[in-house]
Amino acid sequence: MSLLTKTILLFLVVALLVFGVGGIITYQLVVKEVKVETDYYLHETYKATIGGIRAGKPIEALDNEKVLITKLQGTNWTDTLSHYKDTLAEHFNLHRMEPHRNLTRIKEIDGTFYRISITDVLIELDDMYEGVVGVLSRLFLYLSASVILGSVIISRWLFKPFVQVLNRLSGFNLKSSEGLQVPETSTKEFKKLNSFLLKMTDKAQRDYRSLKEFTENASHEMQTPIAVAKGKLELMLESPDLDEERAELIQGAYQAISRLSSIGHSLTLLSKIENQEFTISGTINFSQLLQHAIDNFRELAELKGICLEADIEEKVELPIENSLADILVSNLIKNAIQHNQAEGWIKVKLTPDNLSIKNTGPAPTVDTSLLFERFKKGNQSGGSLGLGLSIVKKIVEVCDWRVSYQFAEEIHHLQVDFS
Repeated sequence: MSLLTKTILLFLVVALLVFGVGGIITYQLVVKEVKVETDYYLHETYKATIGGIRAGKPIEALDNEKVLITKLQGTNWTDTLSHYKDTLAEHFNLHRMEPHRNLTRIKEIDGTFYRISITDVLIELDDMYEGVVGVLSRLFLYLSASVILGSVIISRWLFKPFVQVLNRLSGFNLKSSEGLQVPETSTKEFKKLNSFLLKMTDKAQRDYRSLKEFTENASHEMQTPIAVAKGKLELMLESPDLDEERAELIQGAYQAISRLSSIGHSLTLLSKIENQEFTISGTINFSQLLQHAIDNFRELAELKGICLEADIEEKVELPIENSLADILVSNLIKNAIQHNQAEGWIKVKLTPDNLSIKNTGPAPTVDTSLLFERFKKGNQSGGSLGLGLSIVKKIVEVCDWRVSYQFAEEIHHLQVDFS
């Protein structure tokens, strides 16, 4: 949901609350005002009736559908104040019971007491409610339409620099030699935002170039002395006068250096993936690539007494860079072989929706939620660096896929979902 849409919706919610509370207050004020005006009319009618009696007009001439005058007998009466009340009376035109307002008062005029009752029709509460709701509803709809239309028109002008910055940020590439281009604006807040973004993107580009250069240099420089050391160790292993104890020591050193070389290669690969140095430009035939990888690893699996089975749908096309796909598949199959057991099995299944790899093997010795972290291993296999699944996770993230792991009933299950 866009910022403008959220702003409009929040404003309309606030307006609706204000109109709701305002409607209740308005309704109460209208009811009060109607009663005040009706009471004033009743009072004025009472004064006119008193004036008519004092002027000698007969009671029959003053009586009507609204005014009822009763002459009281005796002298044991006293003047009373005007008493107002709501009542029901028959409407003189509609001939049905309707809400009325009544004034009753006893008044002594020229030695004679009269009970004067004046009734006038009162606007129904339902009518007042419908009137208030109708007016406020129309006003709210008019205000809502004005707000939405006005916000759309104003936002296109006011938020234009902000939208331009967002569009340029979405197309910004750390690998580009050009910096972020921000639009000119006279808005103070947008100027501060542009200034911050320029500083941040410039620093990000410098850091990216420095890290990339360091990674490449470190990878290149490390391999040369490692290759020299491995060569010399190989020569020492071929020495005719080498005893068994020294041979074991040299063999251990050789394995350690080989392991160091593999770690260097893996960390360099992780760095390249994180720096988005691999570009996905199209789709590849993942079925063919997976079948080729299985064929390459089948001999290794058989040497370890592991049965490797594959169920691959043909022509599964996926958007991934070819070398990344090869690394992904190789690491998954190699992981299933390394963390397996004698007379075990591996089952690989590929569909357009996911890649599933199941294998037998001992239970993981670490929290399974940490298996995709660097240098975390399910068991202490000597041939494992603890980086294979980390590389898998990074490749999956680059492709916007998902990877999951489960262990149940002594079966490991790794699955990559493509959507």
